[in-house]
Order: sequence, then C-alpha cells, then structure tokens
Amino acid sequence: MFQSKGSKISFFMLGLIAIFAIMFSVVNNSKLAASINGPRIVFEETKHDFGKIQEGPQVEYVFKFTNKGNQSLHIEKVQASCGCTGTAMGEKMDYAKGESGEIKVTFNTQGREGKQEKTVMVYSNDAKEPQKVLSFSAEIVSNTAK
Repeated sequence: MFQSKGSKISFFMLGLIAIFAIMFSVVNNSKLAASINGPRIVFEETKHDFGKIQEGPQVEYVFKFTNKGNQSLHIEKVQASCGCTGTAMGEKMDYAKGESGEIKVTFNTQGREGKQEKTVMVYSNDAKEPQKVLSFSAEIVSNTAK
C-alpha cells in the first residue's frame, strides 16, 4: 500500500493529528457540558448602592438569586467582610433546579462616615463560580455635619 518510508511517516503523522484533534474536541465538549450541568447560582444583581444615608441607623438590602442549573444548589456559607455587616438566609441552604432564594444583608452605619464599600462572600457548590462576591456601598453623612 505504501511504497516509500516517507509516505508511511506522513500517514502516521496524519493519523496522530487526527487523534489529537478528536481528543481536543472531546475535552472541550466535556468542559462545555460541565459548565452547563450542575448547580448554577445566578443573582438578580450583585451590587447595591444605598446612596447618601444618615449615620446611625442599620440599613438592609436583599440580594435575590435563582438556581439556573440542573442539579441541587447548596449554599455552604455566607461571610461578611467586616463586623459592621450581617447576613441572614434563614434555615434553607439547598435549592432545587429553578428555585429562588435570598440573602439579606444588614449594615450598621453607627460610628461610620464617608464613602463605605463592603462585600459579602457566598460559597456554594456551583462548579463554575463556587465563590460569588456581593457588594454594597453607601455615603454616610455624619449627624454632626452642618
């Protein structure tokens, strides 16, 4: 079938290239399937601005999310960046496909002044984004400012 050593080598190389192309295609399709399959936490918004507020009261905001994946979403923990920020989810930590939930964030403005930016980390079993950052900001106006 092959008359020369050069044609045998060419055929062998062509076969190797075909094998690598097939392997590359399979690996990429696996990654695509992994990104589509599994739980997926999607927030309506990940940033909130309270605007200008007076120093003193505690303010709160609710970040809403939905499990847009095709498997159960588990919230492992929610962690605020500092002691002036609190988080609440209730008892529910698992969300079925299409199910929604919310994370309530509270911010104590007492003793704070000026521009404030805080974050909350949400840890889940979302393979694509296992750590999601929620953030909020506010401009605190001192009660003693004239």
